[in-house]
Amino acid sequence: MSSKGRFKNGSEGEHKDGSGRRPAVKAVLAAVLLGTSLLWGCQSADPAREEYRLEGIEQMDQGDYEGAIASFEEAIAHSDGRVGEFELDVLKYRGEAEYKAEDYPAAAHTWDVLLQVDGEEPDYYYLRSMAYAAQDMTAEAEADAQAAAGLEQSRGEVSPVMEEAMAALGEAWLRADDMEKAQAAFDRILTSGTASARTYGLLGLACLNGGQGELAAGYFEQGMDLAQPGSEEYGTLLWNRAVALENSGDFAGALELFRQYAASFGTGAELEREIRFLETR
Repeated sequence: MSSKGRFKNGSEGEHKDGSGRRPAVKAVLAAVLLGTSLLWGCQSADPAREEYRLEGIEQMDQGDYEGAIASFEEAIAHSDGRVGEFELDVLKYRGEAEYKAEDYPAAAHTWDVLLQVDGEEPDYYYLRSMAYAAQDMTAEAEADAQAAAGLEQSRGEVSPVMEEAMAALGEAWLRADDMEKAQAAFDRILTSGTASARTYGLLGLACLNGGQGELAAGYFEQGMDLAQPGSEEYGTLLWNRAVALENSGDFAGALELFRQYAASFGTGAELEREIRFLETR
């Protein structure tokens, strides 16, 4: 039984807003740069733009990423053709929606636009790195991660999306069968001083997606050591560790953990199927 799609992902990135934002940029954007339908010759912003922005956010919350992208495009199209706080905010949401819709080239383009119109920011480099990593463009992803790290060092702060970006980069290196570079990416997270149960969950998922079940199980176990027993976070790590053990061929260990999960968090059709399957191995 394949483990693909069966692990629990409780670590999706969130849209970051507000902190460290630059003053509004007043540069005029060319439609060809944005890849959107910006209106030309418009003298004032259409009030409908905020309605489209809010609609897009609601669609994202509902998992309708394609619909959200369309709404954000409309929000930009109803803007005044200049880049200010509103346009930057919408572009950030659009980039996130494109990434979650798995349109990675589009997401990379959006973060490229933000780098051009809002200047060099660690978040933008890291988020573009994630889009490159998802396309197995490891050289480009590595370069962006290094650029972000350089900015972090000069500013004395760590980007809130650093962990997700380095986990994605490590996963891409695992897919490229370069364990050394993958571990270097993971170590960047572990040496940052911010490691938490969620951190180890991210690393475990990256290794599991990269085909390294045994390594993933170890990270999930370390996350469990930091999580509150009985919490949803603990349950997610426990489940994912069981999946990782099954993926690595340790069926007895996986069965034990799935039974532990059932005892602590209850059972269901999916879990019962897992246990029945493992009992036959």
